[in-house]
Amino acid sequence: MAKIKFGMMMTDARGKLGGQVFSKNRGGSYVRTRVIPSNPQLPSQTAVRQSFGAISQAWSGLTATQRDSWNSAVNDWQRTNIFADLITPSGKALYQRLNNQLVASGQAQVSLPPAKLEMVEGIVTSAEFTLAGTSLDLTGSYTLGNANIIVYATPMLSQGTSFVKNRLRQINTSLASAIDGVDSFENYVAKFGTPIVGANIYVGVRYVLPSGQASPMQTIKATVIN
Repeated sequence: MAKIKFGMMMTDARGKLGGQVFSKNRGGSYVRTRVIPSNPQLPSQTAVRQSFGAISQAWSGLTATQRDSWNSAVNDWQRTNIFADLITPSGKALYQRLNNQLVASGQAQVSLPPAKLEMVEGIVTSAEFTLAGTSLDLTGSYTLGNANIIVYATPMLSQGTSFVKNRLRQINTSLASAIDGVDSFENYVAKFGTPIVGANIYVGVRYVLPSGQASPMQTIKATVIN
């Protein structure tokens, strides 16, 4: 569904409408024909869809008091949309958002709206695949208290490719202080195959607090060495 911002005339638009897609890049706003790629129905995709469906159904299993608590908490969880307008979610949308992020990061779901926490400020400065050590090592400040970290990566891309938002796939998650580079490497190989020296690969990281709050994605170009 397209998001459209109206002024005296339409001033901005994002998303899909009919057979068109509205978006923006460094050159400005543009419209392109919508292309629907083939759906390979991978096991990982199926697992994510099943998780989303289970969380959506779990909303119906809450008590009326629990649902009222979520509906009453929405003003504390407002956030801006793509146009920088302040948006208030529904109680169900808030429940789904926080629990989807908790499940993705390996944490337990919540039945009541949690207290909002201060988001951690973790910075990963580099990501390095070491073939001899079969490890994907992150460098920086990311071992952050009780926050969980989710590690994403791209397959090996054509040299020069730098727009990777739609190519990142989750490969590991753990308490940030206990993230294992060997596990990340093995999961990468299982999903994409063994990387080669000099390959163009990007790694992404997000932090998820026990409240379900998630940080923006941080993306880093990785290096691959022997």
